Amino acid sequence: MDYLKIAVIALVVILLAKYVFKINGKKLVALIVNALIGLAVLWLINWTGLVSIPLNIITVLVAGIFGAPGVLILLILAVFHII
Repeated sequence: MDYLKIAVIALVVILLAKYVFKINGKKLVALIVNALIGLAVLWLINWTGLVSIPLNIITVLVAGIFGAPGVLILLILAVFHII
């Protein structure tokens, strides 16, 4: 249930960014898809139990905006206990 709340909050933030930064529809859809994929990858990483990355709006947006490099950065930060 916690994942659903985070996904909804991230979606709201992305939709607000659409109006603030005047993002077109194509980029908005790509950003939403990246955010959902990022959330799924973060969930998978946490599910393995090797590293625990907190799932919050910041980590989901980092994973969503930056994609795979963002997840890699979050993973590195979690390994060194920075996040």
